Amino acid sequence: MASLLGAAPPASSPAPIEPVPFDAPASVGPGDDAQPVEPATAQPVEPAPNPVTQTQPGIEPAPSEPVASAPDEPDPNKRLSVEYRPNLGVLVSSADGRFAMGTWLRMQLRDTLTHNPTTPPNLTNGMEFRRVSLFFAGNVFGPHNQYFLQLVFDPRGLGMQDGQVTQSPVFDFFFTFDYLRDLSLRIGQYKPQYSRQFIAAWADLQFVDRSTVQSEFLLERDLGFDLFSNDLGGLDLFRYSLGLYMGQGRNNLAINDLRMDYVARLEVLPLGGFDEYVEADLERRRKPKLALGAAYSFSDHATRDRSVIGALPADGGTTNIHQIVADGVFKLRGFSATGEFFWRRGTRNPGSAVDDMGVPLPITAPRNGMGWFVQAGYLLPHVPVELAGRGGQTIALGNSSMGSIGELGAGPSWYLQGHAMKLQLDYFHTWSNADFAQGANQVRLQLQIGI
Repeated sequence: MASLLGAAPPASSPAPIEPVPFDAPASVGPGDDAQPVEPATAQPVEPAPNPVTQTQPGIEPAPSEPVASAPDEPDPNKRLSVEYRPNLGVLVSSADGRFAMGTWLRMQLRDTLTHNPTTPPNLTNGMEFRRVSLFFAGNVFGPHNQYFLQLVFDPRGLGMQDGQVTQSPVFDFFFTFDYLRDLSLRIGQYKPQYSRQFIAAWADLQFVDRSTVQSEFLLERDLGFDLFSNDLGGLDLFRYSLGLYMGQGRNNLAINDLRMDYVARLEVLPLGGFDEYVEADLERRRKPKLALGAAYSFSDHATRDRSVIGALPADGGTTNIHQIVADGVFKLRGFSATGEFFWRRGTRNPGSAVDDMGVPLPITAPRNGMGWFVQAGYLLPHVPVELAGRGGQTIALGNSSMGSIGELGAGPSWYLQGHAMKLQLDYFHTWSNADFAQGANQVRLQLQIGI
């Protein structure tokens, strides 16, 4: 199930579970000192009187053979392995490993205090369930046929507007077939394998949330497929993904004319594989680990200004969008650092929208620009507390409808049970158009629990 959580297997992959009988008591599991119970000895069963033979003189009833009970042994085909682990939930698998399912629940409860001197009211506060998700993952008919499902129940995920749900709760639902190490297939609805921080699970971040720069340049969930390998050539050095997507976004029923999104990603891990998509070095690893990645995306006639998300251009046209990202992550002895650089250029295909007077609307400029962010954290010795900082910018280039924004912030994270249960606090100053002094200030406090 580990490979279902992203392009790289997460460090939290469950270890193999020793099977226990399907009908064993719930209190008996791996590691329990349960003694085997001997089956009771079967007793002979006396035959019931035969009314027919009793009414026919001279005919003796046939002697009845004792009927022995079958030994009370579990059917090996019905044996299951059952285990519970925090943040991974309940894990169930068949004895032969052909069927398995894990189910778990994660939530984030967040309070946000914002001060914005340019927008009244200047001081606001809000509390919300930022994310609430139920997960199912496992395999069917063999270990190489895997599935992953994420259902969301928070207001943002459901697209709540005026008390009405506007989005399906299905966030991710895909299947992975990894019969071939160097040519595996993933198909369904999921995140295109593009930018590192967005590929990483939201539960594995070292800040309260992703960078605002990431929010501008990410590729959102879409329907499609990709060919990939998490260990190309078996060298524990290379990973790749080649994907083709519908370009309509998640849970979209629209039919297009083969104008799709194309995504390619390559990663190099010169010091060997590790949990590169889990932020923070909670393992305090003694040997350095490094991962470098790059990806390219082309959106053919995208209907929105940021591929499958963003605004619809006022003129009603489409945009051909080229995007590039380069990223890296480093970990050693409780220190971790990651960074990403983005570039985007679009070419507009003008629409024919007109105003109320029949005058054609001006052609909306594409969101051309670049962006970057870097962040680093250090896990304090002997205590599960990390201090981290982050800075980043988006910069408009040429004729662009994208604004230039910046972010600078820091904060502590208290990992009570690793990423399974953590309390995070951060402060960020954000500004636009190089006006640092007039920027907004934001303090966020968040509790995350995985069940």
